[in-house]
Amino acid sequence: MEKESRKVYDYDPDRVRETLVKSFQSRGMMATTADLAGLTGLPLNQIKAELPAVVDEYNGRLKVTDSGEILYSFPLGMKSRYKGLGPALKKLWKSTKKGAVAAFKLGFKIWIMLMLVGYFVIFIVLLLVAMAISMGGSIGGGSSDRRDSRGSHSGGGMGIGGIYLTSRLFDSFIRLWFYSELFRQPQPQRAGYGRPYGSPYDSEAALSRAKPRKPLYKSIYSFVFGDGDPNAHWDEIEKKSVLAFLQSHKGIITMPEFIAITGLKPDEAEHAINRYLLEFEGSPEVTDNGVIYYSFPNLLTRVNKTPEVEGSTIALKKLGRFSSNEPKLNKIFNWINVFNLAFGGYYLYNAFAVGNAFYSVTVDGIALRGGLSYLYSTTAYLLKSFGVANPASGIAWGLGLVPLVFSVLFWIIPAVRGGRLKVQNESIKFENLRRIVTRKVASAKTWFKPKEVQVSIEEAKPADPNAVDRIAEELAAWSNAEVSEDGYLFKEIILTQDEAEKLRAKTDLERFAPGKTVFDTDAQNY
Repeated sequence: MEKESRKVYDYDPDRVRETLVKSFQSRGMMATTADLAGLTGLPLNQIKAELPAVVDEYNGRLKVTDSGEILYSFPLGMKSRYKGLGPALKKLWKSTKKGAVAAFKLGFKIWIMLMLVGYFVIFIVLLLVAMAISMGGSIGGGSSDRRDSRGSHSGGGMGIGGIYLTSRLFDSFIRLWFYSELFRQPQPQRAGYGRPYGSPYDSEAALSRAKPRKPLYKSIYSFVFGDGDPNAHWDEIEKKSVLAFLQSHKGIITMPEFIAITGLKPDEAEHAINRYLLEFEGSPEVTDNGVIYYSFPNLLTRVNKTPEVEGSTIALKKLGRFSSNEPKLNKIFNWINVFNLAFGGYYLYNAFAVGNAFYSVTVDGIALRGGLSYLYSTTAYLLKSFGVANPASGIAWGLGLVPLVFSVLFWIIPAVRGGRLKVQNESIKFENLRRIVTRKVASAKTWFKPKEVQVSIEEAKPADPNAVDRIAEELAAWSNAEVSEDGYLFKEIILTQDEAEKLRAKTDLERFAPGKTVFDTDAQNY
């Protein structure tokens, strides 16, 4: 007899689940535990142990018959969420897409940082070099600044002084931008002052208010791509909230309460709770009045108790921010991009309008084009002096088209992201509002009036003025509530919550107490 008992509990879960799936298929996707026992010959404890996994994998639903029996139903058929070619390909595509997107973002972030700062530095340097050449007369044979009748700047070849000046300017800007900003460690800055915290003039109170200063490259990332998903760990937060509710409410939860915690739509919540039943050894139960509730008795054997307030507090999702940068810093990035856009357009226009005809040879030396084309002519002459055969083509691509395209992308990406962020935040607000409204519905003992719901929390205030009505209608359709001009009467939800309170009142937590310690591995025997 002892040998047979061990066999009942020692079984292959995969084989049992496969047998249950075949049984549901033969029974028209609907059966009770008794039906399954008769079809499969499996022990009831094995059926009850593996049913939650089958329900979760195949999107099962629970129904209650008029006799109070739980009926397991699979309206979508026995299509696995985790096995088969479709889920495997979907998982592969998701992981591949995630890796590709991460690699693209990393490369694109590096490119944007180098382009924004790099082109800004290059354009500044070229502008200063042109000014230095214009003032110093480093082109041509003479030392004076001469212009011909066409307004061209006369001068000779590129002198040693000009080359030296260019190299020194590049070196200075590289040190200024890259070494002092791009790769510096975050340092707290004193508000309104240039010196860092930690000087003898700063008080301890001021030090406590110090804000870490982000390196420039992180600030650029924040402007273009944002700072990531503020709800990246929401699954963990939600799970802890559900468990805290269960452990502070005697291991019993109803579907309205589950919706109020998760913020899911009713049909989505019915699927989601299956995962909790599987992971935490819960089970769907039915009261004498035919009300479904979910019991998790194995979560009650604890040394410490969960405070009631912790289990009754609703966690809300955070709204996404466009950027964590100060508005002033984002304005600086915008002005730098305007600067790059203007200079890129200038160089591209002159590459087509002037081309390689940027200078002429006169008896006095080289005459560069003057006026608005002087900067272009100086740049083209410098490139030609360094051995570039076709300066106009190089300028058109390197200093014209590329920075123009970059500048447009630099604005398009944040603009698109800002639009998507607005939509996502509205979705988060609506989901948070569903949590609040569902909780109010679950606690209502009479007619629920949407007009009386006042929400002051910004994270739960969608732009839609009829959001509360939409959520109430959603719950009313799911629970067959009575509808009138004034509001809704959720009879089924009221009955469900009353039954749950009665069950909790009858539950004696002393039965789940771990008891006194009878053996301690740390005990010392002398």
